[in-house]
Amino acid sequence: MKNLSEAIVDRLCFYIGKNNISLYKLSLDSGVSSSTLKSIMQRKTKDIKLKTLIMLCNGLNITVSEFFDDESFLFENLNLY
Repeated sequence: MKNLSEAIVDRLCFYIGKNNISLYKLSLDSGVSSSTLKSIMQRKTKDIKLKTLIMLCNGLNITVSEFFDDESFLFENLNLY
């Protein structure tokens, strides 16, 4: 069972791979700084802000709804404590 930030990073990895995009390009396209994105991807950031996630989704050309449309975000699949 994953915590929320782990599920978010895994989903970001999925879309980065699907779009064959580098972290640098995602940083440029989303407006999220390279250092922030690197910290998220290295799982150093535990509480990812919704604003940052919205910006990353925009950089990936997906909606936030598309991003969260995955079983890993179901309540029973997350460790929220």
